[in-house]
Amino acid sequence: MRLIDFHCDTSVELYKKKASLFESDLMVDLKKTASFDSYTQLAAVFYPPHLPDTDGMRYVRAVLDNLKQAGAAIVSDRKAFQDAVLNKIPAFIPTVEDARILNGELDNANLLYEMGVRFATLLWRDESIIGGAWNTDVGLTPFGKEAVIRFLELGIAPDVSHASVASFNDMAALCKARCKPLLASHSNAFSVTPHKRNLTNEQVKAIALSGGVIGINLYPPFLTCEKQAMLCDVIAHVRHLISVGGEGSVVLGTDLDGVDALPKAISNASDLSLLADMMKKSGFTARQIDLIFFENGHRFLIENLP
Repeated sequence: MRLIDFHCDTSVELYKKKASLFESDLMVDLKKTASFDSYTQLAAVFYPPHLPDTDGMRYVRAVLDNLKQAGAAIVSDRKAFQDAVLNKIPAFIPTVEDARILNGELDNANLLYEMGVRFATLLWRDESIIGGAWNTDVGLTPFGKEAVIRFLELGIAPDVSHASVASFNDMAALCKARCKPLLASHSNAFSVTPHKRNLTNEQVKAIALSGGVIGINLYPPFLTCEKQAMLCDVIAHVRHLISVGGEGSVVLGTDLDGVDALPKAISNASDLSLLADMMKKSGFTARQIDLIFFENGHRFLIENLP
């Protein structure tokens, strides 16, 4: 089985705990992913909310430097990604989460690109210099719109996960004007679980029509209104997203090492094969499972990495 995961927070936990990338108590390490024939991880540098905007760039550099020193194979272009897949080398693509780290300076986007960052989740919670997140009704600020444009010019794909509806619409308009796809790296379906972090059918359609993808998030409150999430809840979101956006629109965006709970039967990356097994038992074909676990993500990365 091949796996591309569009969101985890392992790089930050690795930095905070000074853990080993090869074997640790984290949800993701190379021992836990060794069972996959090919493994690619979009590794987010989540910027903690208690830290000031002014310290963001230093923090990103420190986390990514630590990831490299820990032995991660960092890939930031199409050829390096293709080579890693071909040679079955576990690959990590740097991303950032919460673009307030730009601190009002567009040139910081250039620095992120130089650090290898190729995807950026613009918002996280509340309002920032970028705009309004999912728990607000606010759209992008003028600077936030300029940041999206700069990201698109550089080749850093903006990510709509965590965005308010208004911010989503602003990002969608900017991407459409430049013929660029939308990405929701770790978001689920609002019609299945009505959490404001999830995507409406209209948003799902917009992402799919743009050629973008939606990463299934394993955080229980986004999967179900019950206290305990099950694998069947994950599958319900997959089915709904496919029914609205098509088979080519769904990938995994697990949020491993960024959550304090997971669906029953899942404790770390090695257990994702259990999700594939349950999908097969639920009527998904081998091709459909491979699309979600690998092919859709592979297509998106080939089309959008420089």
